[in-house]
Amino acid sequence: MVALGSCLVEMTPRETGCDLKAADEYVALPSGAASNFAIALARLGVRTGFITRVGDDELGQWLLGKLNGFGVVTEGLAGSVAGQLTPVSFCWMDRAGEKRFYFYRFADHCDPMGALQADELSGETVGRGELFDFSEATVRKQPLRDVALEAAKTARSVGCRVVYAVNYRPSSWEEPVAEMVGVQHQALALADIAVMNREEALLLTGTQTPTEAVAAIAELGPELIAITDGGEGAYVYGEGELNFVAPRRVEVAYDIGAGDTFHAGLVAAYLAGLSAEGIGRIAADAAALRISRCAGMESLPTWEEVRELSEEKL
Repeated sequence: MVALGSCLVEMTPRETGCDLKAADEYVALPSGAASNFAIALARLGVRTGFITRVGDDELGQWLLGKLNGFGVVTEGLAGSVAGQLTPVSFCWMDRAGEKRFYFYRFADHCDPMGALQADELSGETVGRGELFDFSEATVRKQPLRDVALEAAKTARSVGCRVVYAVNYRPSSWEEPVAEMVGVQHQALALADIAVMNREEALLLTGTQTPTEAVAAIAELGPELIAITDGGEGAYVYGEGELNFVAPRRVEVAYDIGAGDTFHAGLVAAYLAGLSAEGIGRIAADAAALRISRCAGMESLPTWEEVRELSEEKL
């Protein structure tokens, strides 16, 4: 798999459930949806390359080192951008699922991904994997939007299957919702596999139920579609059938990155050749293991751990 996306340094209280004003110690984590996904996928045993850009600073060097340490391939894919700083966020969560994020970026100085050029994403680069993955963060703004969409087209032209994660963040869009929907449809039309949550699916299709949403999304092109619904479970469409995946009940320790881990589990199970139902079960159980453990990336589940948990239902 080769993934395209941004990454940042995330600071979170060492004590789970502690808010920022009460915290005395913080843990630094490599973060951002694409980064979370790439690390989770590598932990699941999939050789994963990550196309990204960081600032030309110590934080950027730290991020690339962490990615490599977790088995993510960055050589020839990732790099630093002169004159740019690496973005930072602070976040905290309680044990009831409430999350708060604060992003620290300086205008014109904290957007290393904005420097990425289309000619840097040749067929040889994006085609290094069997799959090419991109997500909403890469299509929010120009000029990166055109670069990401062109990269997906290039990946298809060299025989890669394309994965798109909707991961919609309303506050990050400057355009009206109708225009956002149009851009998301462009991205979905380039995808063979699509991942989103229930709210995103209904918003992008104007439908009322996941079943109706799946039918509308399938018309755009994706053949494998996953719609997550938090604690209510998930829906996975593939091979002409819609499967409901019951949630795995666990005690929540840290639920930031659950969707990214579901995304990774879905891709790993797809590459393993499982059925749509099996793909959904693996994805859901990967996310369940993630939220039942501490914040550190070393707690992300391995393929063996997920399969062991899923065996009773596969």
